[in-house]
Amino acid sequence: MGLEKETEIQGGRLTYEVRKDGICIKSCKVILSRVIIPPKIDTLPVTVIDKKAFLSCKNLREIRLPEGLVEIGDWAFAYCSELAVISLPGRNLSMGKGVFKDCHKLENICPLDLNGQCNEQIGRLLGAVPGKLEADYLFTPGEAGQQEWLFRFDDKLREFLAAPDEDGFVKMVYCGEEDIVANVEFYLAERRREKARLCYLRLINDMGLTESFRQELETYLAAHTKGCASEAAWEVVFKEHGNERSYYQAFIQAGCLNIENYDGILLEMGENFPEMKAFLMRWQSQEGIEEDFFEGLSLD
Repeated sequence: MGLEKETEIQGGRLTYEVRKDGICIKSCKVILSRVIIPPKIDTLPVTVIDKKAFLSCKNLREIRLPEGLVEIGDWAFAYCSELAVISLPGRNLSMGKGVFKDCHKLENICPLDLNGQCNEQIGRLLGAVPGKLEADYLFTPGEAGQQEWLFRFDDKLREFLAAPDEDGFVKMVYCGEEDIVANVEFYLAERRREKARLCYLRLINDMGLTESFRQELETYLAAHTKGCASEAAWEVVFKEHGNERSYYQAFIQAGCLNIENYDGILLEMGENFPEMKAFLMRWQSQEGIEEDFFEGLSLD
């Protein structure tokens, strides 16, 4: 074990250890929401993020890891509740257990190419691997985006969608039966929303997506939309991506919007997201629905 030292970096203050083959990051006091770990400290390459190095860093939203990194230890970024974006080397790394445990806002893990650039679609798909899909075997930045990796990603997603919604629910002891029922219902509703989120994610980031799997994803969304027993597909669009056209477009292309639920959707939207409301109205005019819904559109 080497001597531990400290240094200021962009976004925080690192504690590190000098080892024979490079620098090991032991911990970090995050000051700003964006942190950049330099490629070298004391003229030596940064090669290891030690276990629990960034554990529960509540301020951390974005971090860029150095090109020379080869290992990330157990629970290195666990419970970083605001962490959304990670940039890292575009090659496979040695990964510990639970590296991104309970990083619920993690959306983008960007493998950087030799020019320091990232394919956004790959970043978003890889970002779903550790948390949403819970598929550590797919966390291979050096392979992400390749056709074989995409096939394995889609196989895992297909398996996730086919699994009963109850899977993963752990019964706990509550004071009364009503608490248990309420907890189960909340879990099932969130599970369906998670499945819908992943369907949209793959449809919008459609590199290498086969037509047959596209149809499977659209079929799932169409069965969980406004007017169905579960409205997860509509809830994800309206409540989580209310002003993002790509989600409304995927919603329509999946066949989720129809004559039966059109009125209810516009009524629920109210005065929110007028541009997206107009987008749905254009669908109405193309479909030839007789009513003139523009009469109900406020221009105030």
